[in-house]
Amino acid sequence: MRLQGKIALVTGASHERGIGRGIALALAQAGADVACSDIGFEDQGEQLAALIRDLGQRSMFVRADVSDRTDVDELIEQVETTLGPLDIACSNAGTADWEAFHEISDASLEKIVGANLTGAFNVGQAAARAMARSERDGRIVFTSSVHVQMGFPSMAVYGATKQGVRALAEHMAIELAPIGILVNHIGPGWVKSQLNDNSPGLQTEEDEAATIELIPIPRPSEAIDQGHAVVYLCSEEAGYVTGEFLRVDGGFVVGKY
Repeated sequence: MRLQGKIALVTGASHERGIGRGIALALAQAGADVACSDIGFEDQGEQLAALIRDLGQRSMFVRADVSDRTDVDELIEQVETTLGPLDIACSNAGTADWEAFHEISDASLEKIVGANLTGAFNVGQAAARAMARSERDGRIVFTSSVHVQMGFPSMAVYGATKQGVRALAEHMAIELAPIGILVNHIGPGWVKSQLNDNSPGLQTEEDEAATIELIPIPRPSEAIDQGHAVVYLCSEEAGYVTGEFLRVDGGFVVGKY
């Protein structure tokens, strides 16, 4: 129960095969009360909140669009009104498209930047303001990606937004450490989540086998693997860790090269 008594928020936490669910469950298993948020799969989000309550922790689901600042401000207000002052914010909501660079549409650009980068900024700033108001030490963890360190074809916008999240986390870490708020980001590799269902390179069993051959730990990540990393970054053991990138990829990046 490393996080007993802590109040946490996880965005992008609805889908039963999403990273956000793994983060929310790991936080709850570590003793935190967890608010879950998303703009889709609301039934699954409500089920996740119920599952967390079955674990003995308080939980709630709130529908919110992280690209909309008003939604985010109202989300933070609801969480603090219902559960208490915020200690942990996990900005995990995101989306992806696979498009050749010269074919990227304006709609896709706006959608991905809105969810992945504008959303990260909105959640990060609103959470930091809430933590500063309550004069509590806090932890903010972003879900970035191995895209921070390596590029992939047909994912220029996604990769650019994750590089932006890296820069955002580092700048926030510098500014917020003096008031007790630590900011870090995790880098998932291949997670067998709904986000990757449309990946052109993962459509067949042969595709998956070829990808596994590139990973020193020969399997895709489970969502809970990412959650365990977040728990560490939110724990007392990580009290001297800020501005860091914790890659959780089974060795994919170092194995590939």
